[in-house]
Amino acid sequence: MREQQWELDGVAFGRGTGIEVREFEVGPPDIETGDLQLPGQDGTVFGRDTHSGRTLTWELFTARQWSATEARARWSELGARWTNARTRLRPRTVIPLRMRLPGGRSVVVYGRPRRFEAPDAGMIRQGHVEMIADFKCADGLFYSDSGDEGGARSITLTLVASAGSGIVWPVTWPLTWGSQGVRQDAVVNTGDSPSWPVITFHGPVATPSIELVGTGRRLTLDTTLAFDRSITIDTRPWARTILRDDGASFAGAARGASLSEFQLPVGQTVLAYRGTDLSGQSRCVITWRDAYSTP
Repeated sequence: MREQQWELDGVAFGRGTGIEVREFEVGPPDIETGDLQLPGQDGTVFGRDTHSGRTLTWELFTARQWSATEARARWSELGARWTNARTRLRPRTVIPLRMRLPGGRSVVVYGRPRRFEAPDAGMIRQGHVEMIADFKCADGLFYSDSGDEGGARSITLTLVASAGSGIVWPVTWPLTWGSQGVRQDAVVNTGDSPSWPVITFHGPVATPSIELVGTGRRLTLDTTLAFDRSITIDTRPWARTILRDDGASFAGAARGASLSEFQLPVGQTVLAYRGTDLSGQSRCVITWRDAYSTP
């Protein structure tokens, strides 16, 4: 992606795309407080401050040398993505918006397109359009979108069979499992803000868990996964789900830390994967993006 460009659902806008950006504004996250004012007394008792997502705003225009047909085609293409019903009518659904500002890295935010002002009909007949559009982010962070795998990084942890030479799958359930195993490795968040991991357990494993070593935070699933099943724990604010590969929710099987507490701090973090796996074939895949407070 070139500098001073943005991309929404495969449609680029900004420098050199035909839809130029005159102004771009990164709004601050909205803050909700739980402050308590003491009746008849001076002072404030502070509660919990929570931050919602940012709002990104653009002033957009097309050059006057464009024909009416060209201008209408470009605006129709971008407008179709901005008002896509498949996104706005489905709860929890977000769409990635990628960007690269002058002198900056490529980053991505997640959220929903909102305002998309209709262009003036008289101006579009002259091939020139000016309008304002905005995008509501799900949180206040910007995530890496450059390097390997488009900015996402991952590690895979496995468990060694606790005894014998393993077993051959598939087998007949139920199984009698051996002793619990544990493996750990480090992840590195090179951003300036904590990031949200996506954790996937692949069977066969009983009572799988993942721990941020040294923090006391551990997530455990009180269930048994067959060899051909997986469960994904998505801690990101716009998801916060625990789903099996067939879409079934396993939120009721979660024990330990809440998903909102399970962030990867800045720098290196050691993660430990635990579970009972006689075969040694299970694995845990942790995926994350470096997170930044600015684009």
